[in-house]
Amino acid sequence: MSESSQETTYNIDLLSGSQAAWDRSAGLRLVYGEMYHAVCRRCSEGSILEIGAGIGVGKAFIHHLVTSDVVQTPYVERAMSAYRVEPNGGQPWDNIFAIDVLHHLQRPFAFFQSAAQMLSPHGRLILVEPAATVGGGVFYSLFHHEPIQRELAVPPFEFEANGPNAEFANMGIGVSLFRDHRDLVDRKLAEVGLRCVEVKYRDVLAYPLTGGYSKPQMLPTILLRGILKFEQLLPQWLYRLIGLRLLVVLEKI
Repeated sequence: MSESSQETTYNIDLLSGSQAAWDRSAGLRLVYGEMYHAVCRRCSEGSILEIGAGIGVGKAFIHHLVTSDVVQTPYVERAMSAYRVEPNGGQPWDNIFAIDVLHHLQRPFAFFQSAAQMLSPHGRLILVEPAATVGGGVFYSLFHHEPIQRELAVPPFEFEANGPNAEFANMGIGVSLFRDHRDLVDRKLAEVGLRCVEVKYRDVLAYPLTGGYSKPQMLPTILLRGILKFEQLLPQWLYRLIGLRLLVVLEKI
């Protein structure tokens, strides 16, 4: 779910395992389905491209979605780098989104520029990322193998590889860009023709209780559904403290 041959962030051989986990866990499908619906609600009319689509499950929730990843696999329709977003049959895209991709990019503003160039006027770039809140920092530090280091996600926002095989990950990037350095980021986004129209924190309990792609589901799906409904009642000030994910909407100026 990332970029050039120097920035690939998953092993292709693991995709079949992800597909098996997806097929096995109704809770995982429920929670990610709600996430995809949240993305879809923020899309404008027209074409939709997913960058870093992995096993391509978004097509089950978003009609007419075009899936892509940095390499061609049986799960996606197109091979495409986030640094070189390609047009839609010679036309710009009306919407581009990426889930859990930004924090793997060593040059996030190169991605923003590439996406902006391939968006139609008022087209949208929607991102869903880990949130380095107080709660998110504790959760990911304890239960996730990727680093979450807001203090290292600093200007000029160009990062060195920090993993094996020249891989990169820092789950602190989302909050660093869209909270810690928001004024600077807004100016840099304007330079490439984008503006930020929404930053929303989300996900607390239901998401980790699915077990994700690597652990067993921890509660029956009917209970996870109730937890999701409860989470919709929580205020943003609380999510800014304990939320595990961040949803960002950028719009082409």
